[in-house]
Amino acid sequence: MSDADKRLLRGTGVAAVLMLVIAVAVVVLYRAVTGLSPWPYLVIAMIGAAGWGTVMLAVCSPARRG
Repeated sequence: MSDADKRLLRGTGVAAVLMLVIAVAVVVLYRAVTGLSPWPYLVIAMIGAAGWGTVMLAVCSPARRG
């Protein structure tokens, strides 16, 4: 596996964790503000958004050299 592949995998892992943190924060805030369950609309919409967000963060992140 080349260094570029390792950087992409590392970036994808970081992006996935970041999107999970954002998703949990949105769900908790929604529940706190409205008092309603975020299921099914918000949770289902966030699954697709998390996929797109992970791709965008992983591909667009700056590569470190060295």
